[in-house]
Amino acid sequence: MRISAAFFILRITRITQMYFWKSVMKISVIFFTVVFVGLILFEPAYSEVELHGFFRNHNAFRLKDPNDAMLLRNRLRLNSELRGDNIYGYASVDFLNDAAAGSQTTLNLRELYLDIYSSWIDFRIGKQQVVWGKADGYFINDIVNPLDLSYFLLQDFDDIRMATTMLNTKIHQGNHSLEILVIPEFKPMSMSFDGDWAFNRPDSFNITVPVGEQLITMSIPMNYQEEMTPKNSIKKFEYGFKFNTFLLGTDLSFIYLKVREDKPIMKKEIKPVMTQNGLSGIMNLTPTHPWINFYGMNFSRPVGTFVFRGEGGYYPNRFFDTLDITKIYDGLLVKKPFLQGMIGVDYQLTGEIDIGVQAIQERILDYDDNLMDDEVNSIGSLMLRGHFANETILPLWLTLYNISNDSYLSRIAVDWKYSDSFTITTGFDILSGDSDTVFGQFDRNDNVYLKLVYNF
Repeated sequence: MRISAAFFILRITRITQMYFWKSVMKISVIFFTVVFVGLILFEPAYSEVELHGFFRNHNAFRLKDPNDAMLLRNRLRLNSELRGDNIYGYASVDFLNDAAAGSQTTLNLRELYLDIYSSWIDFRIGKQQVVWGKADGYFINDIVNPLDLSYFLLQDFDDIRMATTMLNTKIHQGNHSLEILVIPEFKPMSMSFDGDWAFNRPDSFNITVPVGEQLITMSIPMNYQEEMTPKNSIKKFEYGFKFNTFLLGTDLSFIYLKVREDKPIMKKEIKPVMTQNGLSGIMNLTPTHPWINFYGMNFSRPVGTFVFRGEGGYYPNRFFDTLDITKIYDGLLVKKPFLQGMIGVDYQLTGEIDIGVQAIQERILDYDDNLMDDEVNSIGSLMLRGHFANETILPLWLTLYNISNDSYLSRIAVDWKYSDSFTITTGFDILSGDSDTVFGQFDRNDNVYLKLVYNF
C-alpha cells in the first residue's frame, strides 16, 4: 500500500522538538501581525497578496569518528508577496533551530524589499540578494552579497548568500540594461572559528628577523583581536554598476564595484613582551575590511546543444599576507593586483542527463616570494544533473577539485519529489586534502544527510 505524504509530515512533526514549535508559534504571531498591518497600510486596492513557505528537516551525520550528529536542523520559512500593476513587495523570514548546536530557536529576516516598475526604469529597495556570477559552486563575480560560511559550502546557495540592504536601480532599453547599486549597509562574511566547521587559525607565527649578521627565526604567539567592522553610513556607502547587453548572439555583462572586503583581512602588530628567558613578543591580529575596486565581465552563448559561459574578475589592489619584515608598519600586508577567471560549458548528454564542466584559475600578479599565498590557484569542476520519472527523481553530482593543492569537495544527492508539496533528499558530502587547504581542513567532516521538505 502506498504511504501518503501526510504520514511522512506527521512523522516529521512528532520527532521535531516541542520547544521549536512553541517558539515558532510565539514569533509567528508577531511576524504575521507586522506583515498584515503593512499590507493593509500600503496595499493598493487592485493588488493581491500571497502567503507561502516551507518546513525543512535537515539531518547530517559524520561518516568518520566519532560518527556523531553534525546537523539536526529544523527550518520554517514564511514568505509573503504583494503584487500590483506596478508594484511588488516581498518579505521572507526564517525560524531556525539546530539541536546539534543548541536548543535556542532564532528568527532571521532573510529578505524584505519593494519593487516599483515603469516602462524604462525599475527600483528595488530593501534587504535583498543580487546574483552577478555565472560559476557553479564558486564565487568570482558573485560578490555583491557576503557569504555565510558557518557551514562552509554545504548549505543551499540561497542560504549561503546573506541579503544586504541596498537600492537597486535598473534602467532598460531593448536588449540593453544598466543596474546601479547603492549599498549603505556593510555586512562582513560569516565564518566559524570553533566547532565542526571552524576555519583554521594558527596559534603562532614564524618570522625571520636580522640580528647582527645572522637571521633568526622566531615563533611568535598570536592574539586575535575583536573584528573592526565599519559603521553603516550613507556617506561611506558601497556602490556598483552592471551593464548588460546582447551582441552577436551572446549575453554580455560588464561590472564595476567599489566595496569593502567582506572577508576579514588580518592586520598584524608585533608587541614586545618581557619573559623570564628575555625579550620576546606577541602578535596581535585585528580583522579589518579595507576598500577594494573590482572590475568584472560575464558572457553566455549557446552553440547548438552546447552553452558556453564564463566570467572574469580583476582587482587592481587586493591585500595579501607577507613575511617581509619591512612591511611590519603596514600590518604585514601588501597590495597586489589579483585576477580570477572561469570558462565553462554545459551540454545535454542525453534526454535525461545534463553535464557542466568548468575551469577556474586565480592568479596574484606582480608576485614575490614573501607572500604567504600561492601565486596560482587552479580549480576544475564537474556537475552532472539528471531528471527521471517525469521530473520526480533528480540526481546531482558536483565535484570541485583544486588542482594546485590536490584537494576536493564532492557532493552526491538525489531529490525524490514524492508530490508537488513534499520532497525527500538524501546524499553525501565528501571533502579531502591536506589540513592547510581550503577543502582539506574539513576532511574530518564527510557526512551523509537526509532532508525532508514540505512546501505550503
